Amino acid sequence: SNTVAKYQTEVKQLAETMRTDTERQTKLLAEKRYEAVADPTLTLLPPKVQEAVPYLNFAPLDNALAKLEKNAQAYAQARKANAALPADRQKQLDQLLYQAEQQLLSAEGLPRRPWYRHQIYAPGFYTGYGVKTMPGVREAIEQKDWTLADVEIVRIAAALMREADLVTRAAVLLDRAMVSRPIP
Repeated sequence: SNTVAKYQTEVKQLAETMRTDTERQTKLLAEKRYEAVADPTLTLLPPKVQEAVPYLNFAPLDNALAKLEKNAQAYAQARKANAALPADRQKQLDQLLYQAEQQLLSAEGLPRRPWYRHQIYAPGFYTGYGVKTMPGVREAIEQKDWTLADVEIVRIAAALMREADLVTRAAVLLDRAMVSRPIP
């Protein structure tokens, strides 16, 4: 959960940096600073005014990460209390945890690349094999497709909620193992 929270911070920072840069450029254009510093011997036009970067609703992602963090802590405590499991419980836990990565997949896949279904890691659309973290929302922000960014935030949040639910099931399985042990 800590790693995914780091990726979320990076994506939020990307949107904030774009917003700040756009506001700064808009101000420079309004004050005609590009024209003031332009070389009169060159025919260069000032940049075009960019669309303002809206504030995106990261609440679904924030909530999903908070739930995942809480559930991961509960699992860690349950695991610590149940270091040695009976073979049948260990097998059940292994079978459950084997499904963890699958919770981060989306049947719809990524925008323009439905064959990439992982919501946390995927090759970038323009970077080839270079990995992108939270690719759906990150690339939507980079392309300034704010509607798609909102959709992708919800999609990633849903994947993280599925992961959090699986972690809860694993913690419950560990707690049941504790209850079923004979008292020495």
